[in-house]
Amino acid sequence: MPPGSLPRFDAPRPVRYTIADLERETGVSARTIRFYITEGLLPPAYGRGPSATYDTAHLLRLRYIQFLKDERLSLSGIKERLSQLTDEHIAAAMQVRTRPEAHRWRRVLLYDGLELHVREGREAERDFELERAVDQIVDFADSALDDLGRQQ
Repeated sequence: MPPGSLPRFDAPRPVRYTIADLERETGVSARTIRFYITEGLLPPAYGRGPSATYDTAHLLRLRYIQFLKDERLSLSGIKERLSQLTDEHIAAAMQVRTRPEAHRWRRVLLYDGLELHVREGREAERDFELERAVDQIVDFADSALDDLGRQQ
C-alpha cells in the first residue's frame, strides 16, 4: 500500500432474496408477490426471470401488507398507505430492526498482550451469571500467570 493511503474496506453487500426465499419467509406465493409488484404495492425486482432478486425492503413491505390485510384494509387502501411510508417508517411500525444492532465490547487486560473481550448488552439486559464467569476467568488467569511467573 502506498504511503499515506488508507486501507480499502468494501461496504457490506445488501441482503438479496430469491422469490422462493420471500415465499418461505412470508408465506406469500410467488404469484401473489408478482401481482403486488404489478399493482404497485411492491417495487420491481432487481433483474428479470429466474435470476431476479429482492431486498430487505421487499420482505419488510410484504410483511406489512400481510399485517394490513389482517386489519381488513383493502388493497387500494394498503397501496395508499404504503405510498406514504418509507422503509424506516414501516420497520418502526412493525418494530423491526433494519440495521444490525451495534455491539459494545469491554476489554479486560489479563496480562501484557493477553486480553479478554466481553460483549456488553444493554444495561437492562445485564447478565449477572456472565459477569460472575468473567470474574472467575480473571481470577484464574491471575493465578495461572502468577504460577507462570514463579516458574521462570
